[in-house]
Amino acid sequence: MPDAAKECVDVIRDGAVLTARITVPDVEEPESVVFHNTVQAAIDEAGPDLEVLVLDLGEVTFINSSGLAACIKLRNGASKHGARTIVYRATKEVTDLFRLVQVDRLYAFADDAQELENLVSP
Repeated sequence: MPDAAKECVDVIRDGAVLTARITVPDVEEPESVVFHNTVQAAIDEAGPDLEVLVLDLGEVTFINSSGLAACIKLRNGASKHGARTIVYRATKEVTDLFRLVQVDRLYAFADDAQELENLVSP
């Protein structure tokens, strides 16, 4: 596995909100495996206390089918605990891919901090 893939995601938990920020521009097979495994472990650790999973894709310029599948699996993992998933700061290209494969309806989307705050706060 390339070294870059080992450090491709930062996970921060703030109470009932878990934020996973991808820190690399390209999300392909190696990155998607690390991304999924790292974030899923944090989801499992949070368990039923998790209310919101935020996938911060602000630094992502390319995501392939493996990366998209990781996002879907993470959304499903969070959903098992009753949590919602928000895609945050996704580029137009990444958002268009979610729409193209018709998985955009599984997520809320926030373009900026204010939108995110509005979605996170009931």
